[in-house]
Amino acid sequence: MLAFLPMWRHLYSIVLTALVPALVWHVIRKYRAQGEPVHLRARLGVHPPHIPKGAIWIHACSLGEAKVALKLAESIEHQRGESTFLFTTTTPAGFAHLSDANRSPVVFPWDLPWVWDTWLRQSPSALVVIETELWPNLIAQCRAHAVPVILANGRLSPKSYRQYQRFSRLFQPMWATLSAACMQFAEDAARAQHLGVPRAVISEVGSIKLDQTMALPETAAVEALRRQTEPRRLAVLMSSHAQDEFAILDALDWSDPEVPRLLIVPRHPHRAADVVEACVQRTLSAARLSEGFPETTVDVLIGDTFGRMADYLAAADVVIIGGSFAGRGGQNPVEPASLAKPILAGASMYNFQAISDALEAVGGLKRVHPSTLLNALIWAESSEAADGARRSQQWIESNQGSSDRQATQILHILSESNRSEIR
Repeated sequence: MLAFLPMWRHLYSIVLTALVPALVWHVIRKYRAQGEPVHLRARLGVHPPHIPKGAIWIHACSLGEAKVALKLAESIEHQRGESTFLFTTTTPAGFAHLSDANRSPVVFPWDLPWVWDTWLRQSPSALVVIETELWPNLIAQCRAHAVPVILANGRLSPKSYRQYQRFSRLFQPMWATLSAACMQFAEDAARAQHLGVPRAVISEVGSIKLDQTMALPETAAVEALRRQTEPRRLAVLMSSHAQDEFAILDALDWSDPEVPRLLIVPRHPHRAADVVEACVQRTLSAARLSEGFPETTVDVLIGDTFGRMADYLAAADVVIIGGSFAGRGGQNPVEPASLAKPILAGASMYNFQAISDALEAVGGLKRVHPSTLLNALIWAESSEAADGARRSQQWIESNQGSSDRQATQILHILSESNRSEIR
């Protein structure tokens, strides 16, 4: 079978090339609707960037991975001193975050077969891929140019694992060529081995997301938000999709004075008008915080401003995880857990399975169905929920240190690679 494996990658390349017009149409439609730059030439691989010889290339798809990439780079710099990096990212949010950190990111191209040779002939010292962003043509070209590929903060949800298994003839050579697979938890490590990663290069290192420095809330903004919602408690639905919002809005009895005020923070702020419309359809009043606080009390506030999540979570009495009711695998529960907030989540948390399972085990996160949401909100007011939230905070603190462990492994790989070149 191995003799036929390259054929599958060539077939993949043909299909991907044929899809370029559809990909172009998709990104133009999507990012222009969001008011974001498309970076079309970069996505097509036109005019590749200058990569300093020996630079560590770190690829982070979107905002969450970009935050991980920055923390990992800081740990590498702390251990080795001044280092040169190339950061690539796919989404506008990831690009903006890396730009704000003065890391001069480059938009990651589509995995077209003619793109990567020009990049890799510039001799980066390694490609470090955050979480699961592995691409067959890129990995094959890294192998051809003797560039080590390291999977950092590796995560394989059951859904991703099944997809990779389904197309194993295409992806197995990619997994088999990794120089290191720094997997978050035991389940991720086991799935990586089953997909073809050599056991000798797999390690279980925890999650860098537990190490990240949380943004500090602005005291005045938090107090203003609490005054706006008093005397009721405040529930924050963080990083929501439309299906999350529908589920929560429909689950609550809005005539009940015990129902908390709801602050919806859509994952994509440009969706704020859609959230307002969803509230209007349910005869609920709503106000967008980007337009300032409303003069009268409303049922639903909409957090449609960038960079304010720390304020929203600090003001919250309970946090509801977006994506978990929409079947999207949930959003990161680490920040509310770090603030010792009771957390409610729907059934779908596969993007953060091990972390959410651990928080649930210590009593700080409760899985709920929309039909049980009201009871769960009452639970969130209890001393039991407060105690569980404090234990969640302690669990986060006791499981930190992954960024340093992964930086050590990456530097070891680079050292071994340099010695091989000298020999």
